[in-house]
Amino acid sequence: MDDSDDRLGAQLGGQLYLAHRYARAATNRALQTHRLELRHLGVLTCLADAGPLSQRALVDRLQMDKSSMVYLIDELERRGLADRRKDERDRRSHAVHITPAGRDRLAAATTTTEEVMTDLFAPLSPAERRQLHDLLARFIDHAAGRD
Repeated sequence: MDDSDDRLGAQLGGQLYLAHRYARAATNRALQTHRLELRHLGVLTCLADAGPLSQRALVDRLQMDKSSMVYLIDELERRGLADRRKDERDRRSHAVHITPAGRDRLAAATTTTEEVMTDLFAPLSPAERRQLHDLLARFIDHAAGRD
């Protein structure tokens, strides 16, 4: 790897950072109509896909700080979108469940995020979107394997 490869890597890192910031900001603005943010959507999506999970499992899956997760679940509970219940397998712990209202809000918010992403990816052809998806998946798999 020569100096130009090192510079390209640094530039790509900066581009990934900016892409993330723009996408997050645009999505969070759009999600305001649902009284949600991306962080809420991540938890609700995880619960909808995997079923009830412990807070620890949510922390691991979403790569979040424990105290941030507690705060986030508290917010979702106050809004009636999730609730904590005694875990049937281990009565000493609790599992977080998505509520029917949470499922409804998630469905509406998912449509909104899809619209935002469609708009943001408008400059890319369908083939370029697929290529970007595949490249990012490889990058993420490699980065996750380094932990």
